Amino acid sequence: MDQEKARGAKERFQKFVSFRNKFSVSLALVILVCYYAFVASVGFFPDVLGYRLGPSSITLGILLGVSIIVLSIVSTGIYTLFANKYFDKEQAEVLEELEKSGILETLKKEGIRE
Repeated sequence: MDQEKARGAKERFQKFVSFRNKFSVSLALVILVCYYAFVASVGFFPDVLGYRLGPSSITLGILLGVSIIVLSIVSTGIYTLFANKYFDKEQAEVLEELEKSGILETLKKEGIRE
């Protein structure tokens, strides 16, 4: 019974870490793809990004650059929201479960193995 609980706690921990990593990598990839697409478009389509929006001096490139900055801020906010609402609570519960099952010390000594 104790081994079953320990195995369940270890699996829950691995699922938690896997989900958290996938979530953060997904957000990072969205930002990187947008940023590198913008940089590539500066190199390949400078005339398009130099297009003036109306009679002002604001160009399409400036608008897209500011949009990337806003996207970065929003994705940071999304990650922070998920970290505060879900990740921190789940991590505390998983670590408590690992501690109760006695596997936390073993994991600290040996590392996590699959």
